[in-house]
Amino acid sequence: MNIDLLEPGAPPGLNVLVIAYYFPPMGLSGVQRTMKFVKYLPEFGWRPIVLTAGETPYYAHDESLLDELNPLVDTGYVRVVRTEESGAPASNIARKEGIALKLPSARYQRIRSKLIQTIYQPDSRIKWKNPAIEAAEKIFAEERIDAILATAPPYTDFLIASELSKRHNVPFLMDYRDAWASNSVLNFYATPFHKAYARRLEDRCLRASSAITVASRAMKEVLLEHYNFLTHEDVTIISHGFDPEDLDRAASIVGDASLAAKHRNPEKFRLTYGGAFYVGRSPLALFQAVKIAMQKEPELKDDLELVFAGILQTEYTRAAQKMGLESNIVTTGYLPHTEDLALLLASDVLWMTMSDTISAPGKLYEYLGTHKPILGLVPAGSAAEKLLKDYGAGISAAPNDTPAIADAVLDLYRRWRKSLLPKNVNIPFVASFDRRTLTKEMARQLGLMLRP
Repeated sequence: MNIDLLEPGAPPGLNVLVIAYYFPPMGLSGVQRTMKFVKYLPEFGWRPIVLTAGETPYYAHDESLLDELNPLVDTGYVRVVRTEESGAPASNIARKEGIALKLPSARYQRIRSKLIQTIYQPDSRIKWKNPAIEAAEKIFAEERIDAILATAPPYTDFLIASELSKRHNVPFLMDYRDAWASNSVLNFYATPFHKAYARRLEDRCLRASSAITVASRAMKEVLLEHYNFLTHEDVTIISHGFDPEDLDRAASIVGDASLAAKHRNPEKFRLTYGGAFYVGRSPLALFQAVKIAMQKEPELKDDLELVFAGILQTEYTRAAQKMGLESNIVTTGYLPHTEDLALLLASDVLWMTMSDTISAPGKLYEYLGTHKPILGLVPAGSAAEKLLKDYGAGISAAPNDTPAIADAVLDLYRRWRKSLLPKNVNIPFVASFDRRTLTKEMARQLGLMLRP
């Protein structure tokens, strides 16, 4: 962001307290939405004061994300306050290994997630609530706060915002990155009591809020279905997005002749996945499909390069070895955000997978910004499938339909050999996901809360 675009003199007069447990230098796509709102809100008259966790063990850390915000922090347009305690469960403490911690196996993730969600409600970050409120009280004593913006998950952020709103009579906005009580993929409820308790907490927060934003239409529909006191006007869709400034920086890396060899082998058909694999996401179906595709077209074995621009668990590299795909797998480990995008831009096809029908991962929107062909392993009728259809250069298959995935891989490979990969990108549709445009709408929603 060019701070020269901002009005000269003092920072904007409206202060918004942004409650976000996940925030840089934490990495991965979960922090991008909030970070970009914070980056661009000053252009629209709002000065963000971010309340976030202190030093927190996490799967990935990316100091480059802070580099984007530091000029705004240094000039007073943004303030970041970190609590002394992170509120992370003890079992999540691990030694930091370079830029990323080792991502646990899918089985371990499932077991640990169910155990923690059985013990902690609404989520494992509930222990952060008291330290966060204590830090927030100091902020209220030092600053005039005009509005509160809370983003979730973790849903503890909503509880903190609701309590602060009541104490100080300040309106607060609930921003859903993922659905709450209705999300059976991300959230586990051990008993009907756990589910009912989550519903009561969500109901209470929704009634106390002054505005609600969600990342997809499906999330909006779920809220309206379960909470009949809400109307269509009460819930605004502000999707995930991409930052053209990030892609411009990434393009300069790819265009640098001295770096080109690192990011591109033109003789290989490069199929790239950006990000990590969490509960409900796995590369195994793609591996199985690629194996089928190679049996149908043996040349694919020599030509295919499966790149994982992120953290790939050991269980998946072992699975690839058992299927005879080890020579086709390229792993990078966690990369700084710009380098990650450079790898996407230097790829032939991008792919993603998910089982959730309500939301679409933030990474998909960055995929859209690259204008690359996208292979989406997504459920029929899901929010992600509709995005890919509207995008124009997207191909979809059910996440566990290996024959269909194999056919899609073969189709894309054959097109690549003929230099006929799909390029019919819906440019105006993609442009609607510009982070600056999305932040302008968020600023408008914050402003509407201030009206008598």
